[in-house]
Amino acid sequence: MTIRARALPALCLLSVILSAASANAAPGVADLHGAWRACLHRNFTLQVSLSSRVIAADVALRTCRPSEQAYLTALSASPLVDDDDVARVRPALLLRAKGWLLDGGPQRPL
Repeated sequence: MTIRARALPALCLLSVILSAASANAAPGVADLHGAWRACLHRNFTLQVSLSSRVIAADVALRTCRPSEQAYLTALSASPLVDDDDVARVRPALLLRAKGWLLDGGPQRPL
């Protein structure tokens, strides 16, 4: 079984937890997730005019690393998720984010 196949159930669980936690969080998880998505979309849009879509997605992911880290830090502060859960799911989340950028971005949920 590949890492992606094992990480997908955890990613789904993380999405459910995110939805539940966003209702209780201060300017936390939901806002930081939105800021990360906005950063990804903005940087991808700028980069795609200069390079290929794949390279633009990679650059956007690297550029938005601080936003991603803030989102994951807020997520790991939840009583339902710990740092190990976040670290385990991060690779699948980044793959999903890259696919989100390459397949249309804001029209689809991340």
